[in-house]
Amino acid sequence: MRIVAMVAALLLLVAGCGTGPRAQAAAAPAVVTRVIHLARGTDRPLPTTIWYEGELAGRHPIVLFSHGLGGLPEQFAPLAETWAKAGYVVAAPTYPRTNGRVKVDASDIRRQPADAAYVLKQLAAGDLAAHLDLDRVAAVGFSAGGTTTLGLFRDGHSPALRAAVSVSGRRPPTAFAGPGAPMLFLHGDEDPVVPISAGRAAYRAAPWQKEFVVVRGAGHGQFLNPGHPDYPSVSTRILRFLEQHVPVTESRAAAGR
Repeated sequence: MRIVAMVAALLLLVAGCGTGPRAQAAAAPAVVTRVIHLARGTDRPLPTTIWYEGELAGRHPIVLFSHGLGGLPEQFAPLAETWAKAGYVVAAPTYPRTNGRVKVDASDIRRQPADAAYVLKQLAAGDLAAHLDLDRVAAVGFSAGGTTTLGLFRDGHSPALRAAVSVSGRRPPTAFAGPGAPMLFLHGDEDPVVPISAGRAAYRAAPWQKEFVVVRGAGHGQFLNPGHPDYPSVSTRILRFLEQHVPVTESRAAAGR
């Protein structure tokens, strides 16, 4: 009987471990990923992938992400999930003529800033609107998406655009104008697709607070892949820039007042 009692006590102890840190971690809010189907006209479908931490409360700033030529939003899920866990709602349109499921038409990049602006307007009318800080948006883009991001900051752009990050991007065809916003430029110094000189030209054209970060020995954005040795420092640099210029805590504090 004594042995039976000891076994029973041991089983209770093991069962009790299930309510410890592991169980608490399992109960933590997960990052939700969903796709909303938008279109700016019949010939411009814009399915948009959204990431946010589950059980949203208060209002959260938006990170609007733009992919490059032949890219897709899901290829950047690790970055998007990092931003979502930090308290942002991430929205990434799949551009109609430059995504990885169509024959790419690079000339369509000039139309993508209008697509991105349209997506922001649609978010304001969607089911997440009550949890979005629509006056606080950071735009981030890679390669052609970096050019798209910079192209948002033209005459007449929304003052809600508070910051921009261009990774391996070029100068947009339109001039910078409208309300100023801090900008972060990141570029590999061995980029064979978009030479670093093109990234520097975009940097020089920006008239506002700005910073240019050279990723030494890096090519065209491989440092955005989690397995790359530069990924931790680059992803941290971007997140810190977002938190500095479009802080989540400010939005949460405002929601609580």
